[in-house]
Amino acid sequence: MPHNGPFPSKEADRNSYYNAAAPYILVPANTTRFGVSATNKNNLTTGLASWNTAFGLTQNPDTCTKTAIENKNVADKNMQTVMRAIFNDIPESVLTNQDRTTLNLPVTDKHSTPAPVPSTRPNVMINAANRLEHGLSVKDESTPNSSAKPDGVRGCQIWMKVGGEAPADVKEMRYVATITKSPFINHFDGADAGKVIYYWARWENTRSETGPWSTMVAATVVA
Repeated sequence: MPHNGPFPSKEADRNSYYNAAAPYILVPANTTRFGVSATNKNNLTTGLASWNTAFGLTQNPDTCTKTAIENKNVADKNMQTVMRAIFNDIPESVLTNQDRTTLNLPVTDKHSTPAPVPSTRPNVMINAANRLEHGLSVKDESTPNSSAKPDGVRGCQIWMKVGGEAPADVKEMRYVATITKSPFINHFDGADAGKVIYYWARWENTRSETGPWSTMVAATVVA
């Protein structure tokens, strides 16, 4: 029973969601009722602890380093991965209204048409005027004068490489975020000032399927 898109787009809201949904899943009666495996139970427990530690460090200016932000992004991705795995295994019939509200899992429309795999590319525009940040705006290549996303698209995945030569493979890059609204502000540490940041992007639909990569764009971080 695949569920997609329960995670709030704003990081602070995701933090609240993780700290409400994960403990709810880990209530022994719910773990049994949902059929959560021992592996997923352990991964969710350790994942929540890692997220809370990493997120907390990024909320303090004294500890919000580049490494702390990278660790937070990894913890964020790990939480979504294990929670998706758990949601995919929950039988639709066991979900109560309280479950759906707490876990943000709406009733599945069995008669709806599956979202198409994205076939167009996002165009990414960078506003690099402000110190230590890039403002990223995204529009679809087929509708360059509109901010509307293609049908079935949940958001735009943003990937980046900091400094060095332009990336030739996505393995050289790291995932930043899946943005649902523009502009998205990408913040940097002072150590990144003067460095060129390379960006790739691609649409992601409501079934987590992705489309083709955008044309690479790049900008320098202003000190």
